[in-house]
Amino acid sequence: MNLSSRIERTPSPILRALSVRVSRQVMAPAKRIYDAWLNADEAGAFLFADHLGDAISSQIDARVGGGFRIVRQRDRGNVEYTGEYLEIDRPHRLVFSLFVERYAQRDDRVIVELAPVEEQSLIVLTHEFSLWNPREKSRIEHGWTRVLDLLAALCREGAPRTAWRWRI
Repeated sequence: MNLSSRIERTPSPILRALSVRVSRQVMAPAKRIYDAWLNADEAGAFLFADHLGDAISSQIDARVGGGFRIVRQRDRGNVEYTGEYLEIDRPHRLVFSLFVERYAQRDDRVIVELAPVEEQSLIVLTHEFSLWNPREKSRIEHGWTRVLDLLAALCREGAPRTAWRWRI
């Protein structure tokens, strides 16, 4: 796997003691994938998604210092995901903070890096987190794997935007 020189010149800061890194190759241009992260409707469809609940609302202010708020309906009440955009370098790198009160996640940081690989794009997502319980690492890794699967289906080149959910 060979990341572009652009990503190699902007490495992630030193990882915190607890971090998760997941990656996926997607049959879509990096710009298409990147833009999905900053589009409220599309982000609401894949970001923090699982089989248990739909997005009730999704708001994005896509600028450094701007933020996002996604509320998902769960069986035991709503879960609110909020954060601030720390770095926006389209289509190579997106860095944002993440706060989830329900899971006591505070001061988390998510780094999304994209690079072209032949006719595809490589997504490398690193979540540096502040949870005190190391067993939560598995839950977070599983969650981001699901997010990248949904994102890949959404952005797959030639996939109709209205039918992507049923391809998973």
